[in-house]
Amino acid sequence: MASQEILREEPSRGSFINDPKIRGIFFQAVVVIVLVALVWWIAQNVIANLTRLRIASGFGFLNSRAGFDISESAIAYSSDSTYGRAILVGFLNTVIVAVAGIITATLIGFIIGIGRLSHNWLIRKICTVYVEVFRNIPPLLVIFFWYSGVLAVLPPPRESINLPFSSFLNQRGFYFPRAVWGDGSWLILVALLLGIAMAWFVARKARQR
Repeated sequence: MASQEILREEPSRGSFINDPKIRGIFFQAVVVIVLVALVWWIAQNVIANLTRLRIASGFGFLNSRAGFDISESAIAYSSDSTYGRAILVGFLNTVIVAVAGIITATLIGFIIGIGRLSHNWLIRKICTVYVEVFRNIPPLLVIFFWYSGVLAVLPPPRESINLPFSSFLNQRGFYFPRAVWGDGSWLILVALLLGIAMAWFVARKARQR
């Protein structure tokens, strides 16, 4: 009977320090307190430094004059515009570049993919070399190459390279006259249609031969 009563007795739980659940809560509370104290110290340090340097905090600077130009902008912008409008111009430029890049990459990928299936040996090999060269190169490295290896070696705008049809090439890019629809411009469409018709006719005759 005595042995059965001893077995029925509940084991002692011990002190709170040895309880894993309580220790877990304690250490979590310590970590939270340390993080809050660290964030508060950083915020106070930043505020004190901004006050010492007389720099205004917040987003009030968005209504101030930017004082710099942006070469390409989808909306009206000048150096007298605000920082907020400059940020908007940068956002729109990013969207335009992203959309243009997606469309261009899709077209190039489609054309190269079709070229690799071509029966023409030269076209098939050129497309294969293009894929094998650019497949494992990061896009950022390609951007650095065009910026540092191509654009950086071109002459400044005042010493631009003159190309045919009144076009220019310099460090800022490639510039050519804008196409303006005027008198006699309909002849361009006629010439395009004639070119397409002649190309179809020559291809048809070549297949017959």
